[in-house]
Amino acid sequence: MGGLRELLTPRGDRVIFWCWLALCLTSLAVLWSVTEPIIGPYEDVDPGVPKSVFWRQLTWAIVGYVGLVVASRVPLRHIDNLAPFPWLISLVLLLLVPVFGPVISGARRWLVFGPVSLQPAELAKVSCIILNASLLARGVDSRRKSLATGVSLLLTAIPAVLVMEQPDLGSSLVFWAAWVGMIFWFGMPGIFLLVAASGTASAVIMFYSDTVSHQAWPWGGYLLVLLALLYWVRWSIPAKVTMLAVNVVSGIAIPIFWAQLKGYQQDRVMAFFKPAEHAFSAGYQTLQSKVAIGSGGLFGTHYLKGTQKGLAFLPERQTDFIFSVVGEELGFIGALAVIGLFFVMILRGVDHAAAVRKPFSRFLAMGIVSYLAFHVVVNVSITTGLMPVTGIPLPLMSYGGSNLLVTSAMLGLLLNVSSKSFDV
Repeated sequence: MGGLRELLTPRGDRVIFWCWLALCLTSLAVLWSVTEPIIGPYEDVDPGVPKSVFWRQLTWAIVGYVGLVVASRVPLRHIDNLAPFPWLISLVLLLLVPVFGPVISGARRWLVFGPVSLQPAELAKVSCIILNASLLARGVDSRRKSLATGVSLLLTAIPAVLVMEQPDLGSSLVFWAAWVGMIFWFGMPGIFLLVAASGTASAVIMFYSDTVSHQAWPWGGYLLVLLALLYWVRWSIPAKVTMLAVNVVSGIAIPIFWAQLKGYQQDRVMAFFKPAEHAFSAGYQTLQSKVAIGSGGLFGTHYLKGTQKGLAFLPERQTDFIFSVVGEELGFIGALAVIGLFFVMILRGVDHAAAVRKPFSRFLAMGIVSYLAFHVVVNVSITTGLMPVTGIPLPLMSYGGSNLLVTSAMLGLLLNVSSKSFDV
């Protein structure tokens, strides 16, 4: 009996495990509320979300626990040695999606196997993190770090581009977020980060100049300021030329990239810059989300009594906008508690990454932490109107079996790293 109990208990950091459990239970409680009619002085209103959503999530939470336990107990050296195979399998599945995947809401993102729908992008995220961790671990003591960086960039770009073509812009950005976190831990020079950040700034300002304000001076002014800074700093000539070239190319490329986006993706971005013009179209979700969170106040409207949720004003309340329901019914205190649970897991993940000896464990932990942090920051920013809608779920909270299972397995790997059982 004791052996079975030991076998069913995950190894590693108990704090991370309790945070995982608390978030899963909170998700189930919120999903139950989403599938219940509103309580209060209202006529019977169909909640709009079937009760089966709750029972399916409960089933996936149990499957996720199994995945977490298994991932926390598998020797990490086996995962390191077999790292290319999950990446290749996920790549094959991503290639099958455009051929066999059904069109759902205008996109092909799933493969259907009988009663089960699988989103290969979720498997690709974790397999890409594992493969990059294995690759970078082998190059950390090498003098050719740039080669390892370049190969990892290619291994990340291939699945990211396939996911973006589904189209799923939000998930494709997750690959880059995890890669940046791992490369930073690998020893990326500070000037590389500065060049990348300035290139992103140039793209955003160019987008504002070309598409939103239709005036050239914001991007022109930015380039003049950049030229003045480059004249002032004591960098080498090649470094200055590289910085300028990256900024010019990223600025020129943004209109081309913009033209490749689907119509609904462009509408979501424009709704962020001009919310009043899209209040009843692409900006409706964000507007209703902000109303829901704002109406929650400090302590919320109380469980099962949220009007934005209960009267079905808030779209996608069981998936990408589940945090808005938390804010409405549990208030600022409840929303802060949910963010706090994620914050604790991320901080402890970084702490374990710094403490372990083996490079593979170190990079694996940083990839998982980067994945988790990006998902949480972007989802919360979207629901509070700080970013355009990109379709990023809140890990462990949003309805969806693929994301729950993959996130649980990744946290199991993080528990595995924290246990240091195989760090010899």
